[in-house]
Amino acid sequence: MRKSLVLTLALVIAPVPALAEEIGECRFDRDRLAFAGTPLEQATCLLRKIELFAERKPQPLPKVIAGLMRDGGAPTAAQKAAALAAFPEPYRSYATEHADAPVSQTEEGHPLQYFVIHDTSTPFYEYAPFPRNLNNDPQVNAFQPYMDGTFAREPVAHIFLNRVGQIWAGHEFREGWRATKLESRVVGPRARGRFVHIETVQPRRFVGDATTRARTEGPKPGFTKAQYRMLAALYVYVSARAGKWLIPAQHNTVDAGIPDAHDDPQNFDLKAFGKELERLLR
Repeated sequence: MRKSLVLTLALVIAPVPALAEEIGECRFDRDRLAFAGTPLEQATCLLRKIELFAERKPQPLPKVIAGLMRDGGAPTAAQKAAALAAFPEPYRSYATEHADAPVSQTEEGHPLQYFVIHDTSTPFYEYAPFPRNLNNDPQVNAFQPYMDGTFAREPVAHIFLNRVGQIWAGHEFREGWRATKLESRVVGPRARGRFVHIETVQPRRFVGDATTRARTEGPKPGFTKAQYRMLAALYVYVSARAGKWLIPAQHNTVDAGIPDAHDDPQNFDLKAFGKELERLLR
């Protein structure tokens, strides 16, 4: 009896392994540096539709993305070549030069996993209307403010993609970088290298008589066909370098549940992205 009691007490007071901390709506595991679920489940959460004021709604994944997430694998050499061929110069030459280079990983060796889509939310027009010829406006499409320290001491993302499909590299994909609150304010430097970040140029203005940048709107449509085409090419290219299909995500959904999360990318048409990806893979 006494032996049984001692065994029972030992079981009661034995240390219980702590559950890993999960962060945000898509449940990012601080230890594994990954969101919860299979790649398909992660993409479904991370590609929810972002509406005005960062309201998130479920939406079906395009068949091509669902298939890549479900089946795994990596882009073929032909698909990688097609992505390179789609790039405009001078970025095509830059990407070709680095085409066989490794991509980033974390300081603990976790490989690159997430392809994060942002919008720049600039230029900011306050209460003025957007330019009439928005997509070809020189001010809207200029890369200079992202290069010269206007917004930050260093470029805030790996890639900047303007509305006519031109691409400028802020950081090479082998460099671990941070561009979300999850990385910079919650997890910290440990997360660098797990994400690559693509900033798509999209201006903003206040909604009605709003006075806070939390209540702004982008143009509709939010992105151009050239931007969706280049997003697809960038996704295939960096996935090929990573040796696997990365999990696509959005800035807001990565940070969903973290205070003051950004609301980008606004007006992102997942179907249009899927169509361009499907066309490129064919």
